This record gives sequence, structure tokens and C-alpha cells, in this order.
Amino acid sequence: MARMYHKGRMKSADIILTDPQNDEINQTVGELNGGLDQHNMPLDSIGRSKLQPGVKTVVAGPPAYESTVWPSQAYHIAEHSGAAGTLDVTQWQMGWNKFELGAGTDKNGFVLDFVSQEGMLKGEACVDFEHRQSYFLFAFHPTPEDPIVWQYGASIKDEHTGELGVFVNDVLVARTGPLWIACGRHSYVIPFSTPIGAAPCHVDVRWLIDFKNIKKTFSAGTIYESGVNQVYPIQFHHRTLWVRNQYR
Repeated sequence: MARMYHKGRMKSADIILTDPQNDEINQTVGELNGGLDQHNMPLDSIGRSKLQPGVKTVVAGPPAYESTVWPSQAYHIAEHSGAAGTLDVTQWQMGWNKFELGAGTDKNGFVLDFVSQEGMLKGEACVDFEHRQSYFLFAFHPTPEDPIVWQYGASIKDEHTGELGVFVNDVLVARTGPLWIACGRHSYVIPFSTPIGAAPCHVDVRWLIDFKNIKKTFSAGTIYESGVNQVYPIQFHHRTLWVRNQYR
């Protein structure tokens, strides 16, 4: 038998009030309209044998990912925990850069390709991201009259910022906002949510950097010798990208 609960304790004075009476009637009418839950369905009426199992698909890639589809929703997960990937400064571009353009299998954990159903996409991108402080080393002597004695200096480049973002079919749906990334290695989590139609869906993670490549403000009358201009590469380690497609 179903479990039935009264909304409130009925008193003799309540028979002339509409609200207490309607609360009890609406509960019964709601059941007739299909509003069943754990409080008004018979115990043990639905067992595990009556639930449709999810269909799991493993894509070897690259990029590699797993998808599990249920009647009302689907999960798509891509992750990578191997060796760190590296993007040298020669590979940087203005604006958003795609992690999936990395060499080899570095795109694993940054890309999901699946056919979505109309509804919502909700998920997170988790990235272990690293960028060290760059520097410029130089030598100089203060006056032209004394070219033998050299002094040495350094300019630390630590003012640049960067961002991480998630794109769905090339549309930006979530971003971290400007981050001070010239401080080493950190992990970032980017939650996102966006409506989606029934169509092929491509989800990927991208980054951008506003790099202030300032070498040195030279002083008048001082002779300088150009030194080492070290710009550290972008590195990315463990990462996970997962999406839940909630059907409409």
C-alpha cells in the first residue's frame, strides 16, 4: 500500500476554510495526475530489474573519452593523468588557444565529441596548469669611458595574466576571468551550464595569456649588452572534462 500523510492536523473549525481542505484534496488529485514519489508509491514497487541500464561507450581516441547514456541523461568524461604537456612560446597565439592543438595525445582530457539531445549541458573542466616566472638577463657598463667594467642586471616578468575557458561548439560558455598565472603551478575548476539542441556537440578547453614581454628600460648614456630572454612555456598536467546532458 502507498503511504499517505496529511498536510496538517484537521480541526473542527477548519471545515469552513478553503486552504486546509484544498491541501488534502490536491494531494490526492496530484497522484491521479501522475505526481508519485517515495511517500505515495507502494513500497518495493520498482526494483533494480525494472530500471533501464546505461549504455557505456569507450572511445580510444585521440581524444579518448567515455560516454554513458541513460533514459533521462547522459554523462561524457575525458581525463588524462600522464606526462605533462608543453606549449613553447613559439606556439602561442593572440586570443584563445586550443589545448587540443597540442602534439600527440596531449588533447586527452580537453575535448569531448558526442551527439547531444535537446536540453541542458552541465559540467566542469578541471586543469592542473603551470607557468613559471620569465626573466631577462643583461649586462651593462654605466659610462662609455669605462667599457671594461661590466655590471649585470635582471628584469623579472611577473605582471602578465591569463585565462582558462570552456567552449561548446566554438561558443564561450565559461571562463575563469583574468588570473595571475606567473606564479607557478595551480589547479583550476571551471563549472559551466548551457542549453543545447539535438546535434553533434564539441566541447573543448582553451587558454589565453596577456604576456608583458618587457625587457628593460634603457638609460641614456649607458651601454648595454643583450643577454638571455627566458620566456617559460605553458605546461599542463592532470586534467578532467566532464559533461552531463540533461534531456528536455
